[in-house]
Amino acid sequence: MFSKAEASAWNERFYTAFGVYMRKHEPVADYGLKWLNYQTGVKDVFFRVEADKKGGRVSIDLQHPDEGLRELFFEQFREFSKMMLSYLETEMIWDKEYVLPNGRIISRIYVEKKGLNIYKEDDWRDFFEFFETYLTRLDAFWADFKLVFEDFAQ
Repeated sequence: MFSKAEASAWNERFYTAFGVYMRKHEPVADYGLKWLNYQTGVKDVFFRVEADKKGGRVSIDLQHPDEGLRELFFEQFREFSKMMLSYLETEMIWDKEYVLPNGRIISRIYVEKKGLNIYKEDDWRDFFEFFETYLTRLDAFWADFKLVFEDFAQ
């Protein structure tokens, strides 16, 4: 079992290594973008990667504090679900009321890979390849449809 400080250091090493791994890709949607801090350009809409001892996730997090607005964005993404499928080549998991560890409720659209453990360095390559696949596909989708969501946000 790791102490909190050891787990934090391990996470930092993992995400730093992933950032280095992704340097080979230039995001399509925004030149100079950082993969670990993907700025969508639309308020309260984030692309996230998450790794823990159970697996990894690549997600679109809708974090609007106003529940009604968050639901409208969720439904807008649903309208594009077939297009997203053509880019991502897999069905996403749609969770309108996803509860974060801090208790905050957001909407999350995500794909996950179970059976990986961030604390096993032998799993890192599988994490990185999984993240790479879906982040680059999500980036391509966003490059083509970002304007629709920017217009919707206004």
